Amino acid sequence: MSALISEPCDPDPALGAKSPEARPESRAQTPAPKDITLTPVTGDQSPETGVGVAKYNERQTPMQIIDLIYPSNKIVSIVGTFKNAGKTVTLNEIILEAGERGIPIALISTGRDGEKRDVLTETEKPPVYVEKGTIITTVENAIKPEYAGIEILHVTDYNTPMGRVVIGRAMEKGYVEISGPYSARTVRNICEKMMEFGAKLVLIDGSLDRRASAAPFISDGTVLATGASLARSQDLVIDKTLHIIKNYSIPKIENELVGDIAQDIIEQGITGVIDEDCSVTYIDTLTSLQSGDDISKQISKKTEYVVLSGSATTCTLLDIMQNAKGKLKVIIKDGTRVFLPERELHLLNKMGMELRVIDNINIIAITVNPYSPDGYYFDAKSFLENMRKAIPHIPVFDVMQKGF
Repeated sequence: MSALISEPCDPDPALGAKSPEARPESRAQTPAPKDITLTPVTGDQSPETGVGVAKYNERQTPMQIIDLIYPSNKIVSIVGTFKNAGKTVTLNEIILEAGERGIPIALISTGRDGEKRDVLTETEKPPVYVEKGTIITTVENAIKPEYAGIEILHVTDYNTPMGRVVIGRAMEKGYVEISGPYSARTVRNICEKMMEFGAKLVLIDGSLDRRASAAPFISDGTVLATGASLARSQDLVIDKTLHIIKNYSIPKIENELVGDIAQDIIEQGITGVIDEDCSVTYIDTLTSLQSGDDISKQISKKTEYVVLSGSATTCTLLDIMQNAKGKLKVIIKDGTRVFLPERELHLLNKMGMELRVIDNINIIAITVNPYSPDGYYFDAKSFLENMRKAIPHIPVFDVMQKGF
């Protein structure tokens, strides 16, 4: 089928072929445990308080990820802890569940997803399969005859090596490639544009090591995909996943006035030092990277807060804490700005550093993948159970085995 063009000023052709009539099975054949039944969170139950976790009860059907996502969230990112952690499988599961509920969805990626083989590792990848009517963001050269036909709704001004970024609608069920612009703020703008075209839920595919899509100013919540590809032992995978969750769960700054001052500093893209009386010293740094010495020169015994508009890195924070006159709270925009290994973070905490954020990240759920493309795997049941024990305050799913 040839794609229909609805962009009058830019009639670029985009082709699509007839896709399979039946949807491929994206879930493994292993049945879900019949004794595990859950009920969704409602009302004032919030993940931030620890109460907003689905609990076991006598519900007849298992909880699904979509129950936690919609309708409380409109834009949701799916982020992987490592390559081949199960992010695309998670994305496909949410697409399937949304389709079963009749929820109009839209898809966008901060990189590229849906291609048959990974362009970096040359390994096979799970395809992205959509229903007719799904809105997608992709690039011109990713619209191919063997994929579902796409009606072009809007041609953006954003260019990539694979052509312009476009918004389209699937004219039939089938496979698609999704892509998007590189700028995080631009991703948010396109998400809003797709909602104008009728989407009720936008799913952002977060590419490897580009977790900015989890930032609160882009998405309402995040589903974190982790798995055996992260490490060769269950314990190490769980430890590394916990470290990422801790970074995403850094507390908000408690003092409202200090929070407003810090927000202003971050929006200006500079660095600031705030004393106990809320007086501010502004430091005109192009970036917080390698600026620890310049920042530490402005720290006095009265300093209580350091505000970084960029990332929190080991080198910068060590320079600051080695020259600090006491305990310090370092304020950043959100948890996606933290780039600290677990050991270094522990060391900085012992030196008197406390991290605070302006905006919290809402971790909706975690998915686990017990298989690694390197040929090893974990026992699926024990991996799921151990991850739940380690992270009891967030719902954990195994979409490979179709189990909560």
